Amino acid sequence: MLKFRNSHTLPSLLLKIFFLGGVNSFALWSVPILISNDSFLYAAYVGLSTLILDYVFLSKRFVAAKYIVPGALLLVAFQIYPAIYTGYVAFTNFSVGHEFDKETALDSMIDNSYAPVGEDSIYPMRIAQDGAGKNVVLIKEKNGTIFAGDAKGVTALPPASVSFDGEGNITSAAGYTLLDENQTSQVLDQFNELMIPSGEVNTTYRVFDFTTVEKLKATLRYDRAGDFVQNLETGEIYRPNDNGSFIGESGEEIEPGWTVRVGWRNFERIFGDDRYRAPLVRVLVWTFIYPFLIVLMTFFLGLFLALALNHPKLKPKKIYRTLLIVPYAMPSVLSILTWKGMLNEQYGIVNKLLPGTIPWLSDPWWAKAAVLLVALWAGTPYMFLIATGAIQALSTEIVEAAEVDGASPRKVFWNIKLPLVVIALTPLLIASYAYNFSNFGSIYLLTGGGPVILESGGIAGHTDILISYTYNLAFTAGKGRDYGLASAVSFINFVLVAFLSWNAFKRSKQMENIT
Repeated sequence: MLKFRNSHTLPSLLLKIFFLGGVNSFALWSVPILISNDSFLYAAYVGLSTLILDYVFLSKRFVAAKYIVPGALLLVAFQIYPAIYTGYVAFTNFSVGHEFDKETALDSMIDNSYAPVGEDSIYPMRIAQDGAGKNVVLIKEKNGTIFAGDAKGVTALPPASVSFDGEGNITSAAGYTLLDENQTSQVLDQFNELMIPSGEVNTTYRVFDFTTVEKLKATLRYDRAGDFVQNLETGEIYRPNDNGSFIGESGEEIEPGWTVRVGWRNFERIFGDDRYRAPLVRVLVWTFIYPFLIVLMTFFLGLFLALALNHPKLKPKKIYRTLLIVPYAMPSVLSILTWKGMLNEQYGIVNKLLPGTIPWLSDPWWAKAAVLLVALWAGTPYMFLIATGAIQALSTEIVEAAEVDGASPRKVFWNIKLPLVVIALTPLLIASYAYNFSNFGSIYLLTGGGPVILESGGIAGHTDILISYTYNLAFTAGKGRDYGLASAVSFINFVLVAFLSWNAFKRSKQMENIT
């Protein structure tokens, strides 16, 4: 009979089995899918991470690593890699229309250039199987010639080997088995993107529907030796430029383009183009002011409430403290959207309770006030909690000694309690500032960055911070065409947060040394 040394062995063993079983099952499921999609880097990372986790958790030597390695692997996957990739994209022209490499872009460009041949380019067809069981398309040309075609080309069939009904549709062909409607519907997907060379120069057939094909002719041709694209109808030559596009002699650009590295061009656009520089300056100023005001207001309000509820004569402390942390327990998305409804100019309850109508979300200054108000409501419970802990950790001997020396309650607060609390909470205040510096949800869900700065052409709003401005460039105002530019702004945001956090922690360390 199997025996265990203590009661904790069996549960821990089962937990390890379930954990590693889940990790390995996920790897076995995801790696083949990633490889089939040519995502070799992701497949390698998932496989390597699985091996590392198996080695760490199946070994008795790496006790500390069992707590560190899972978090470290997730940190690399969801923090470090996205930061590195964003930095890479910032130095490219990656955007809609410039998403692929050059070869893929050329294939798409040529495929999209096919146009119908003449006004009547639709021909009847039937899908059939040849003697080897291979699916082919039987096409009836206008002159009555019947072709059997596949991706390699077409073969003319003897007229006597094919029969037709009264409407001229193919009913049988010697050596071929015609598929009925049900069979055709099952195999039609494999013919949707099939290009069947017709035997004529730059001309092909493409399946149009269940019973017809369309004859198409390419209007573009790529010359690999000369690295140019030629318009076969006009003869115009398109040559590649340094932005990953083929540009014609007339200045016309052919889409799609391809991704290329553009160096510091995106950063030059940010700081050198008035369309981006002017709104960016206003956004950047608000980005610094916004988290500073939030931290300042929430800290002092939270500290005031913590001091008030820490008074020895106050009896129902637990009830008051519980009520104060309710906003902190609510999902932020839900609370912000609730506030958005409450601040609605026409139907919001806030304006119904006030004598006048305040344009909370449409006026630039009132919108900023609304953002700060909601942040104050959502952030004060957190500051209240940490301030309560810091106050209760203060040495009562220091406070009592000051009171014995004749210090007033005001002096005790400003000269003893506040400095000690600030020093104790400095790392958390820094973290709160960094969090609000890039708090996308609070801006996007409440105001969407608006109201719009008219001079910006719609790419920036009065309550936008850098992260929401980045979102606008990438997905809203830029219509998905400015991923590279948005990544450059995001890279600047990352550098600013990293520098501010490093500098703040450095100064907080100096304050600790002073104390």
